[in-house]
Amino acid sequence: MVADNITAYIGIVVIGVVGILIALLTMEGIWRALRVEERDKKNAGGKYETYECGEIAVGDTKFFNISFKYYIYALMFVVFDVEAIFLFPWAVEFTNLGVIGYMEAMLFIGLILLSLIYVLNKKFLKWTD
Repeated sequence: MVADNITAYIGIVVIGVVGILIALLTMEGIWRALRVEERDKKNAGGKYETYECGEIAVGDTKFFNISFKYYIYALMFVVFDVEAIFLFPWAVEFTNLGVIGYMEAMLFIGLILLSLIYVLNKKFLKWTD
């Protein structure tokens, strides 16, 4: 009885292994097709150098620190943008939702305002140090 249950899953395991092998072989093929050899970089005449709006790059541009403030601004944009997306359907159905719908929307807006007050108190919006 137990042996019958195990043999029923052999086909699933085989399909899973074949799927993983196909994915790995595809990734390896793409890697081999798109990679750039070091000898190709030397003979490219600047094709693979960093381009900065027509300016010549100074120093090693592979690794550099980006200010954390950019990430905070991006994260805040996403949070408040999603808030606006959630408020549009509420505004369309405002008359049909009644008091419960109004209270839920006010709770949602209150939480977002609370997060904005937190951000302002932590001075995340202050651009200069």
